[in-house]
Amino acid sequence: MTPKARLRTKAVMNTKKIPIESEKPATPQEAEQLAIKAVNDYLTACCATPRDPNYSNYLMKLCSVAGVTIAQKDGYVTAAQRLEGTALFMLGQAPASHQGHIQ
Repeated sequence: MTPKARLRTKAVMNTKKIPIESEKPATPQEAEQLAIKAVNDYLTACCATPRDPNYSNYLMKLCSVAGVTIAQKDGYVTAAQRLEGTALFMLGQAPASHQGHIQ
């Protein structure tokens, strides 16, 4: 670790503060890779597979926790707007064959 490295604290909702060593914040690309790993680790810890009827519920729990965490920092309106933006992005990505699933 270089002398420029600093100890920062990661707040996870209203739980304990966990010290982590870091030289700088993750780039957007690094954050995406970390998020993918975190989701895969979470699903593995839940013993969830795509065939599990609760698979989507597990994933929605992650979205819910992320939304509440955003709300704690930026407020509920901002959190809802961010989640809505993600939903609208997903709708724009849906292939034509799946448009029937959109109500």
